[in-house]
Amino acid sequence: MENDVINEANEEEEKWWTELTYKNIDENRLPLRLTKNAKLDEYIEKSEIADAGKFWNFDSGNVTVIELPNPDHEVAHTQFTRQFLSPFSNLAILDDVDNIAGTTCISGTSAKQPDAAFVPIRLPKPSPNPCDRKGNPWPTIVCEVANTQSLTSIFQKVNEFWLQQNRAEDVIVLKLWPWDGTRSPNGIPLRRLTCYEFCRRLSRHLRSGYRPIQCIEFGTIDSRQRSINNCSAQGMCTLEISPACIYAGCPGTPPYPLTNNVSIDLYNIQQAIFRKM
Repeated sequence: MENDVINEANEEEEKWWTELTYKNIDENRLPLRLTKNAKLDEYIEKSEIADAGKFWNFDSGNVTVIELPNPDHEVAHTQFTRQFLSPFSNLAILDDVDNIAGTTCISGTSAKQPDAAFVPIRLPKPSPNPCDRKGNPWPTIVCEVANTQSLTSIFQKVNEFWLQQNRAEDVIVLKLWPWDGTRSPNGIPLRRLTCYEFCRRLSRHLRSGYRPIQCIEFGTIDSRQRSINNCSAQGMCTLEISPACIYAGCPGTPPYPLTNNVSIDLYNIQQAIFRKM
């Protein structure tokens, strides 16, 4: 994959950074650089005030818009989180995980905020490899939703940030491809939705980075715009996340507090997205 060409924000687009008020931005302008000279503390403060951390990236003073606010984006990671946390409801508190969505993770001169990310409570704090200045450990499981963000951009984020050494174990990417407004005779949106799963232990590591261990189409059309029905009911299209990845680095494991994989039904995510279309 080639790197995306980064566009420079015009005066109106820059207001998302200078005035912290979101303006309409053409998704075809992404990735869009808002500024080249931001300080890390300034980025953290402004991204929290503007609630924009999920949509901005910070690298060496550059603040770049990589995703735009959209209901599809929000319901996708909300539904993923709801399903992921469900199996932990009956576990002891020390066997649970914290959802750190909305938390900025920092590494050197880079900072990112995940759509959803989960940290086992068992992980030691302060961590020998912290994700922030407070000594918190990196999440073991990360979910990123790419709606207006390109596949090239999100794969780059996975490889250059989340899957660097001593960070996440699994990264789940939900790619919501552009929709042209067409529907089936039954009124169902004809849209491609793809889930990519990266796993540090199992993914092939090429010169270009980690490759997904699986790619699941969970929409109603494929890459050639042909109708598919492999995800037309609950239980038909699931993603399995191993306890070995969830509890990676935790003292006293294995055995793992969860005996079964965490199962994510992608049909439920599909339906949540379709309800917003």
